[in-house]
Amino acid sequence: MEQTEDDAVKVNYGSSQVRVVSFDLDNTLWKTGPTIQAANDVMKAYLDEKDISQPERVEKVMGQLFKLSKSTYAPLAGDDAKAPVLLTQLRKDALRFVLEEHNGYSEVDATEFADRAFAIWTTARHEALPLNFASSVVSCLEQIRGIQSSGGQQPVLIGAITDGNSDPRTVPILREFFDFVVNAESIGVGKPDRRVYMKAIKEVASHPSLQDIFEDVDADNEDLLEDIIGPWWVHVGDDFLKDIVAAKDLGMRSIWAKELVQDQTEPEAPKAPTKSVEEFVQEISAKLADNSVVEMAVGSEDYLAGSLRDEFADATVFSFEHVGETIVAWHQHAATTIKAVSTAKASSTLKAVEDGTVAVDLANSSDKLVENPPTSVGESKFCMSCGAKLPVDAKFCASCGEKQP
Repeated sequence: MEQTEDDAVKVNYGSSQVRVVSFDLDNTLWKTGPTIQAANDVMKAYLDEKDISQPERVEKVMGQLFKLSKSTYAPLAGDDAKAPVLLTQLRKDALRFVLEEHNGYSEVDATEFADRAFAIWTTARHEALPLNFASSVVSCLEQIRGIQSSGGQQPVLIGAITDGNSDPRTVPILREFFDFVVNAESIGVGKPDRRVYMKAIKEVASHPSLQDIFEDVDADNEDLLEDIIGPWWVHVGDDFLKDIVAAKDLGMRSIWAKELVQDQTEPEAPKAPTKSVEEFVQEISAKLADNSVVEMAVGSEDYLAGSLRDEFADATVFSFEHVGETIVAWHQHAATTIKAVSTAKASSTLKAVEDGTVAVDLANSSDKLVENPPTSVGESKFCMSCGAKLPVDAKFCASCGEKQP
């Protein structure tokens, strides 16, 4: 796709200071395919070193297991699931299958070996992440961490909301930046399901630096929590439905980060499963039979129809380096607006007192202002954005903060 300089950032500025920034991880902060491939190769080499027979690579077995038992690996979405949610369990089960069916391991020995191999895979993935970062990821996080609100609160909170099982707090170069991480595995369903975002909202609601927003709010009252969320929360992601539409439906501001998905191709169709894998799935399902799960189909078409409407991403960036710039610009714009509104209110009040349209009630309080009716229509006007009545010379609306003609 041809990109012009004007297309680098398509942004709609708002008037709220930024207090929370959440990121999707896979294909937003880093390129997923090469990262996972590097970890898969390291694990295969480890299995080769241990003389483990692998008629099929572990990742292919994972695809077969998921296709045969979607409800096992995406319990809340059930057979309608399009992707696994319990990725850790799926990879370990695939390892166990290779060990038990092709190498004669007992269930106990296979489980112990699978745990060790998975730890090696996880370490390899984390080591591969910095090699596959989007452009300027660390400098972007540094920019955001440096934001301070005009009220003097603590720095902006940074978190991750992901369908994967990565935790940036375990990656040395990312550890210092992330205050919270919510992944689909901990919930049992992936984005755009609201429960994923609600888990993040509940975590943020308890943070000390945001008590001016969530003070005395019942963390179990999800309706009230949703009502509090607004453009002071920015979510950044690559998937239009899972990230942008879902975030906007909750009232968050959103940045569609497209750098790593512009050349995305269709995934390879999975191979037909074998009889032996099928039997293995039945064995796993039998062992999990006592665990009750609630099945819920997530229909992307219905979700789009109900939530998208006329909403769009607040910013679209084709290079990740513009994410930090955009968030800082939003924040500075809001801080400038707040300062201008405060100055305008003081100036307008003084002018109104001098003109006699506002009287000071000295008998009750030196700060109390009593509005007097204007002596003529020309002495007042109405905000073009919210309709509030304003002094005729007001440059900003005291109610909504919008600049006045």
